[in-house]
This record gives sequence, C-alpha cells and structure tokens, in this order.
Amino acid sequence: MKKIIIPIVIILILAAGGFFWWQENQKDVKELNKNLPEGIRVAKSFLGGYKVINKIDGYEFKVPKEWAGLAGIEYTPGRTEGGYSGTSLSIEGNKGVGRVVAIDFYKSGGDIDSDLKLWAESNFRTFGLVGDFTQNRVGTFDAVKTQENIHLGGEYIYFFKEVGKEGVYAITGPSEDFIREIITNGKW
Repeated sequence: MKKIIIPIVIILILAAGGFFWWQENQKDVKELNKNLPEGIRVAKSFLGGYKVINKIDGYEFKVPKEWAGLAGIEYTPGRTEGGYSGTSLSIEGNKGVGRVVAIDFYKSGGDIDSDLKLWAESNFRTFGLVGDFTQNRVGTFDAVKTQENIHLGGEYIYFFKEVGKEGVYAITGPSEDFIREIITNGKW
C-alpha cells in the first residue's frame, strides 16, 4: 500500500507546486486585463510568450519577444473622427526601443472598399498628416506603408485589410520591424 500512496503524494505535491508557480507567473497578465472590456485580453503561455486577443475587432497577435511582456494596454471603442469610425488598441512593451504600437481598425469612413493606397492617402489628408505611400507585401497581406515625419515624429504606419472582411487595419509605431512582426504573426 505504501508503494502506491508515496508516488501519489509526490505527484500531488508536484502538481500543487506547478499550479502555484503558474498562478504567480500570471500576476502581470491579471493586472493588464483588469481594465479591458470583455472580448479583449492578454494571454501568457506557460513558457512566457504573450499574446493579445481582440475578439471585438476579430484579431490576435503575438507580442514581440524582445519586449519581455507588456507594460500597458488600452482599448478605445467606437470613436468617430473626421468622418472615420473605428476602434483603437494601444500597447507598450516592457523593454527596448520601439515598443509602443497602436492598432486602429476603421469600420467606415471614406471609401473603405476602394483602392487601399488611395484610401490611406485620403485618410492622411483628412487628419492633416503628410507622408509618401508605398505598397508592400507583409506576410500574406498587400499593405500600404508610410512614415509621418512632420506631426508624428517619424512614426511608421502600415495599412492593410483582410480579404472579405469589412474594415481596414492601421498599425502605427516607431519600429518597422515590430510592426511587420505583429502583422505576420497575427490572425486578422
């Protein structure tokens, strides 16, 4: 009987220790999620990788590993500016340069179903921004890229849309590499 009980007790102790370690490892995620609306959350894998899941706007993406997690996340629902209607998600990584990114999802405004480059240029003019636009391939997406040096301090903006999905995504940040990584590793 002792041969059976001792291994069971050891397994229970290890399982309890693993559970408590996992709970402790999730404290930062609980803090990040506490002010987010239902449908948006940050998840952390057992190995420490972070993911942002936005069921409201229908996307999720992995946070760049170089950021070592997230220092903050904020969601702005249903705003309308300059004839454009959309939502915005802002995130800030814990470490490194270029660790702040905003993801805007435009649902209407302008001719969203028109040529993406023309739509992006029109969007910029509406808000008094200036940039040269080029078309690029990022992962499986045709994207339009620009850099705004006058009002946004050199921030890069990538516009793209999922085929068959209503709306346009715009990701803004100081690092092209991180923007491209988020687009490529995301589910849009």
